[in-house]
Amino acid sequence: MRAKITKFASGFLSRAARVLVPCLMLSVLWACAPTIHPAGPPIAQTELSATTYRAGDGAELALQTWGNLDDPDAVILALHGMGDYANAFMELGEQIGSETLAIYAFDQRGFGRSPSRPFWAGAYSMVNDASDVLAILKARYPTRPVFLMGNSMGGAVAIITAATRPHLMDGVILVAPAVWNRDMMPWYQTAPLSIISHSLPWLPLTGRGLEIWPSDNIEMLRRLSRDPHMMSAVRVDLVAGVADLMDLARIRASDIRVPTLLLSGVQDQVIPPDAVVALDRDLSALDLPFYRHCLYEAGYHMLLRDLNGPTVIEDIRRWVMGRATAENYSCAGS
Repeated sequence: MRAKITKFASGFLSRAARVLVPCLMLSVLWACAPTIHPAGPPIAQTELSATTYRAGDGAELALQTWGNLDDPDAVILALHGMGDYANAFMELGEQIGSETLAIYAFDQRGFGRSPSRPFWAGAYSMVNDASDVLAILKARYPTRPVFLMGNSMGGAVAIITAATRPHLMDGVILVAPAVWNRDMMPWYQTAPLSIISHSLPWLPLTGRGLEIWPSDNIEMLRRLSRDPHMMSAVRVDLVAGVADLMDLARIRASDIRVPTLLLSGVQDQVIPPDAVVALDRDLSALDLPFYRHCLYEAGYHMLLRDLNGPTVIEDIRRWVMGRATAENYSCAGS
């Protein structure tokens, strides 16, 4: 992993060097700063239609749903990862939606089909969006448990939301959460990110040359590479925003008080295992009700879409439905 990060850092810096010096000189004349497109002032009623979540500032974010939306046994609001969009939960929805569960997912600001793509919205706006949708779902299903699920970057948003608005959910599910905070990153990664996000915030970054496999499901990865709603490149200031989000998530994780399911893969090449181990240690110390960490030997970062995805999804269903015991989970864990 260290060799891969070093290769990334050197390649990233050499690519940026051609434009970094001119921009730093120009920054003396005018300030280059990360561009953030946060939510605007509240001017509209929050609302969920069949295909759209209308936020309080009037922004319309694409919505996807699966399962029994009329009378489910439980409800899940799912938050996708960086560069992804609501369709990240297609496999989950098709496998466990059926007549038992209702699953909702929307394109978070700056991603997918959202009007502010490709700009970072900020943690505050993302947590508020998740909270508003949870409030709507709580009102729509007053007698049913409502769970918040976050995948990767969405896991960081879910941690902060669970820590600050626990009354809006009956539990939180963290799927390979992005909790690699700056304190755990090497200096040669954090320093260039800080400098370039303020001098070249528009610089696009791709995953080319990283030699990192997010999943062992090659056919799925090929399909995503052709999906126009996926982001093959992101602005460097968006990456810096995600780093800020991960920092905050690690701080607020110790404030979680709701039932929690943590899912991670031994083969994850995106979020270092040490970061998840540290999160598990913090959550285990909280004596949370119904806490479990599921660790999958065959799991990569895209746990729900991996070849082992159906097994992971079935464990989620068991946990949500409250029928899981230590003996009938498919994963190793605590």
